[in-house]
Order: sequence, then C-alpha cells, then structure tokens
Amino acid sequence: MKTSATARLSLALGQPRGVAFGMMRLRAIRRQVLNRAGHEAGKGNVITATALIVLYLAGC
Repeated sequence: MKTSATARLSLALGQPRGVAFGMMRLRAIRRQVLNRAGHEAGKGNVITATALIVLYLAGC
C-alpha cells in the first residue's frame, strides 16, 4: 500500500511516469521474491529474523 501511495505521490509531484512504474515494478519483484522463499517469508518470519540479526550485530 505504501508503494502505490508513493507512486501516486510521485505522479502528483510531476515526476516522470517511469518513476511511478518503476516503483510498481519493485513492488511486483518484492512479491515474487517472497513467494519463491515460501510461506515462512510471507508470514514475515524471515524478515523479522533478518531484522533481529541486524540489531544483534549492530549491538556488538
């Protein structure tokens, strides 16, 4: 939802249409990556685990 709102905002601010379409392509790519990763990524477990690892490494 944030991606489509950002794409609309970029059009409203006068950015080229290619910018908005590029953002929508990134959204589609992100969705494909999550689908290929399996059901765990769709639930956010992989993303949460990655964020926790980054926080752990930042604290070291």
